[in-house]
Amino acid sequence: MAAKARLLADVIEKALSALISEPNTQLHEANNSLKEQLEGFRDLLIHDITPKQFADIYAQTIAYGMFAARLHDPTLEDFNRKEAAELIPRTNPFLRKLFQYIAGYDLDSRIVWIVDALADLFKATDVAALLKDFRKATQQHDPIIHFYETFLAEYDPALRKSRGVWYTPEPVVNFIVRGVDEILKSEFGLREGLADTSKTTVDIKRATTDKRSKDGYTTRQIEVH
Repeated sequence: MAAKARLLADVIEKALSALISEPNTQLHEANNSLKEQLEGFRDLLIHDITPKQFADIYAQTIAYGMFAARLHDPTLEDFNRKEAAELIPRTNPFLRKLFQYIAGYDLDSRIVWIVDALADLFKATDVAALLKDFRKATQQHDPIIHFYETFLAEYDPALRKSRGVWYTPEPVVNFIVRGVDEILKSEFGLREGLADTSKTTVDIKRATTDKRSKDGYTTRQIEVH
């Protein structure tokens, strides 16, 4: 899975570089959807994202999105990119829209074979065996979250380290959430804690060279939700 995702990212990056450097050839005009998606990504999300960064995000999203779809597949005897698109929940409109493109006829010809190879890989995977006793063995409830750390470690170990992608056990998460909730109530006066929608003000101290400051700091109040 990780190997095919790396290959996919490499092909996408090279395709985008070719489209940008030679935009007017007939072949590129027939396969310019990747460039359009890069431009859309820049307009809506990250304006200065590079083709390499986009290829990385795109490849990971396709590979792991397909994995997530397969985990929720009720018909384990078959699987393809079209079925993957149908299995993406409506609660995730971004991923669902991306997979509508992945499943369609306009998928860039340079990546079709890799996406289909990914689908074949998941089709051959014994999902039932993979999930058997999963919760008991790992004490986790969501395999999609649990496996991402493992996937990223194989896909790009340096990227995993730089982004701090480490699975946090649920008891630790629960402790952190309860702690923050209590601080919001006791220190910030928010009666509902994390669920509170009211506003409050906090003092922000910053170092200053202003000689009028007695302790070398200036205090500014900001309003937060």
